[in-house]
Amino acid sequence: MKKIIITGGGSGGHAMPAVAIVQLLRDYEKKSGEQIRILYVGSKKGIEKKIATRNHCPFISISTGKLRRYLSWENLLDFFRVIKGIFDSLSVIKHFKPDMIFSTGGFVSVPVVIAGHFTRTPSIIHEQTVDAGLANKIAGKFAKKIALTFEESAKYFPSEKTEITGIPLRESIFNVDKEKAYSLLPVERGLPVIYVSGGGLGCHLLNETMQKILPELLEKMNVIIQTGNANDGKDYLDLLRFRENLDEKLKKHLIVFNFIEDVGNVFAISDLVVARSGAGTVNELIALKLPAIFVPLAIATGNEQFKNASIMKKIGGAEIIEEKDLTAEVLMKSINELFNGGKLAIMKSNLQKLKNFCGNEKLLELILRTLNLKNIGE
Repeated sequence: MKKIIITGGGSGGHAMPAVAIVQLLRDYEKKSGEQIRILYVGSKKGIEKKIATRNHCPFISISTGKLRRYLSWENLLDFFRVIKGIFDSLSVIKHFKPDMIFSTGGFVSVPVVIAGHFTRTPSIIHEQTVDAGLANKIAGKFAKKIALTFEESAKYFPSEKTEITGIPLRESIFNVDKEKAYSLLPVERGLPVIYVSGGGLGCHLLNETMQKILPELLEKMNVIIQTGNANDGKDYLDLLRFRENLDEKLKKHLIVFNFIEDVGNVFAISDLVVARSGAGTVNELIALKLPAIFVPLAIATGNEQFKNASIMKKIGGAEIIEEKDLTAEVLMKSINELFNGGKLAIMKSNLQKLKNFCGNEKLLELILRTLNLKNIGE
């Protein structure tokens, strides 16, 4: 039996790649007959606990602190939280005795990887974005291997540790029965479907802007919205009330969720996605050849979400509206131009030419190599 600690979180952008790795390992376990025991180590308040539980993955929380690049009195408190997190992680490692650690980044991963270094437990960290995050830059000093989605990220890490693998993507987004998806999401067939998401944490600006244009949009298309916990969960309740006040015809064109984990069904029936541009989202849409309008997070480190979105925009698969430019009028105009001028079909055609960044096969090979297990595909 091999034991693996998976860590990473704080947002869906770090947690969902971790889920992809869990699914990948379970699939390998079934095919190979090897026994692999997985433990997810995350933060107390992050979205990863809910996601791990839904995927039937044992979960333990540790103390962690945010790593800031600016002066703040909270840095002192968080320094001690990180130190406590290292001791928490040492305790977890002592009792679980993992053969390796796999990290998908985020602040919670740093204490775990550092503790792994002290206990001589090999760690693999995965960097999803073009510009490496601070957490991974720190964890990279203690990791055995650093897997990269993009070659441009290599400059942030020791060259002898890095491998270009691509990003882990959930197999569940590909293996979807479209008819079943329609039965689970009772939108009106024959009308286009737009999926709107500010990510697991949500985006109040995007939710608010969408609500302003919904009366016009719902006359001619279906809209599925994932609000996340934006505005302390008030956006979700506001949009539910908004839907209840619609007439019965338009009500059928709107579906509102707080969080969608099995997003494969939504992707399967969507014609356009309006979303943040975290690395996981961008790469999933590339893999599915699904056009998008991106609203990058303006405060993202190194403007990384804008750079992620630019990957699709450069080949004509996406449009970008920066936060400072996002208004109801601008978003409505952009959607109308895509659907009314034939531009959406051109975007889909352009996406067919773009390579996928799915790294499942290479990441599995790297994990198996670290565990000294045979790749059944060899």
